[in-house]
Amino acid sequence: MRDDLSVAELDSQPRTIQSIYTLYSQDQLYVNRRYQRKLVWTLQEKQKLVESLLNRYPVPGVLLAERESGGYEIIDGLQRLHSIVSFIEGAYPTATGAYFDISQLPTAKARMDRGLYEPVASTPLVTATDVSTFLDYTFAFSTMRGATEEDIDDVFSRINTYGHRLSDQERRQAGVQDDFATLVRELACELRGDPSSNILGLAQMPKISIDLPMTKHGYTVQAEDVFWVSQGILRATDLRDSMDEQCLADIAASIVGGSLLERSKDALDEIYTQGKPYRRRFELGTRLPIPLDRVLPLVPGHSLCGPSRARCSACQRRDRAGDLVSRARRTARLRDSHPAGR
Repeated sequence: MRDDLSVAELDSQPRTIQSIYTLYSQDQLYVNRRYQRKLVWTLQEKQKLVESLLNRYPVPGVLLAERESGGYEIIDGLQRLHSIVSFIEGAYPTATGAYFDISQLPTAKARMDRGLYEPVASTPLVTATDVSTFLDYTFAFSTMRGATEEDIDDVFSRINTYGHRLSDQERRQAGVQDDFATLVRELACELRGDPSSNILGLAQMPKISIDLPMTKHGYTVQAEDVFWVSQGILRATDLRDSMDEQCLADIAASIVGGSLLERSKDALDEIYTQGKPYRRRFELGTRLPIPLDRVLPLVPGHSLCGPSRARCSACQRRDRAGDLVSRARRTARLRDSHPAGR
């Protein structure tokens, strides 16, 4: 057991939804992409949460970490918090089709008047009683103070071992800080078209989250346009479980390690675990941060941006995507014919 766990203090106090929205409107709630996943809740999951709140049923609390630069980093409760603020801002209705009455919350109305968001619809509205019940609902709010990155990673990892809450690849990537995990994370963001800094405000999460074809939430990244889906390698729903990152991890480890990675969950787990055989094989392949062009070399020339002109970022993504599709298909063919893959 680590000796410094007592350094991080845990402050627990209740907060109403109205006070949570105030924190949100003041840009005090942040998300760390190093370990947090994207917005993945379905409309039905969001509506069930709202129904529970309106009925004053108990719901899980929220865990934050106080940031030295101000504000709070969300450790547990990202999906719940975003579902709450997006309901207040009219992004979706209750299961009975009623929208939050924004005029009843001055802070939300002021944000709307400033053009910070646009409600999906303005009628029908929930009753004034329901608005009051919703805003007065008290959440269990716990805040870690003086926590190190190691503390936060450890707590996040422990929370997500209780039940099936993260996919295998999300679990591998969560909180890991090394060249390989960074490579996979950055390549995945670039190829999906959602590159950003590691730390984002909660309000920015829709910009890096994925809309599935049959469940539109107004998120920026369209699953059908992501090349893994458009090329038929993955299904749109696979993106929710970070299967695109798993494919990249497999390809990168095979290329840098010098041979095909064994076709198993344990082999990929070992790549992310210090001291394991596959990890050592990967480390022998490179002693320096992995250059991007070793994994995804750019295709020379482009129909939109000619070879004599600098390529725009969108065309660069398309070039890399085309090459990665070829590599993915080639890797799949080789794996199917490789004895270890049978």
